[in-house]
Amino acid sequence: MTSALLVRLSAMGDLVQSLGAVAALRAARPDWRLTFVTQREWAPLLRDLPGLARVVCFDRRGGLPALRAVRRELRTEPYDFALDLQGNWKSAFVAWLSGARRRVGMRAAWRQEPASRVLLHRAVGCDAVPHPARAAWELAKVIAPEAPYCAPQLVAAAAEIEAERGALREVGIDPDRPFRVVVGTSPADARALRPARVQRLLDAPQAVLVTGPAEAAFELSSGHPRLRHGAGEVRRLVALGAAVAAAGGDVGGPDQGATHVLLAAGARGTVLFGSQDPARTAPPGARALVAPRELDCRPCRRPPCRLPPPRTYACMEFDPEDGAEVVLGLPRRDERERG
Repeated sequence: MTSALLVRLSAMGDLVQSLGAVAALRAARPDWRLTFVTQREWAPLLRDLPGLARVVCFDRRGGLPALRAVRRELRTEPYDFALDLQGNWKSAFVAWLSGARRRVGMRAAWRQEPASRVLLHRAVGCDAVPHPARAAWELAKVIAPEAPYCAPQLVAAAAEIEAERGALREVGIDPDRPFRVVVGTSPADARALRPARVQRLLDAPQAVLVTGPAEAAFELSSGHPRLRHGAGEVRRLVALGAAVAAAGGDVGGPDQGATHVLLAAGARGTVLFGSQDPARTAPPGARALVAPRELDCRPCRRPPCRLPPPRTYACMEFDPEDGAEVVLGLPRRDERERG
């Protein structure tokens, strides 16, 4: 049996966008055994993912013992291929540790740390704008040329969805009717919507704010229904996204991991961008709105924000209604047909 290893360690949103590679390889090579390596905190997202036989966890703060542990775990079976979906030294090194016969990744312009390609057997080029979902497809096609483009998709169990529907009822949201989920993230993050803009998104019927453990102190001037997800509860986001999709609701939020998970679980939604480039990071299928002003720091590729006050975070100070919509081409329809 042919065995392929896929390596994407972080971050949560980029990991989710890379999962189309699993679906693409499953469609093209249903008899292959697929293994995925990711950071321990994100591994629950991959539970019950169709086509994935095994998930190997990596402790990013574990130092040399963590590398030894992941090597030991990976070497329990042989791999014909290893795909470096991330493009930095750590992901390329993990692919190397696997002992795979062929290690493949993207070329320099697509790599976070270009020199890391020396740990690979082959580096693949592409003329498109670098994007995690596009990179996943390009690499899948190297080992399975007829692999179709597949958008990332996360799967929630029926019991998980029902539990999240119960949590929605507890805060006053009827999960049987369309509702809106607004992603609230710490204002200390340059990519986060400012609280006043979050408030605007929440000024709608059946709107609920969702926050994670980093947003314990996140408060708005007026009360709104709120779901608080704690540490280690990333599966709740998958269930919430599935509940939104089932009810015909929508999601609004910044270009961050929680938004990406909700959309990959089936919800439709709008992602808001400041100085970031949606062509590089927007979730496939999302409606992308960009701050309607010229910014000399656009495109931003180095969060956290490096600009001094008072300019810091100014890019996210815009009303969603004023955002300029960007048409995403990931990939074009004709490319899907050729794939």
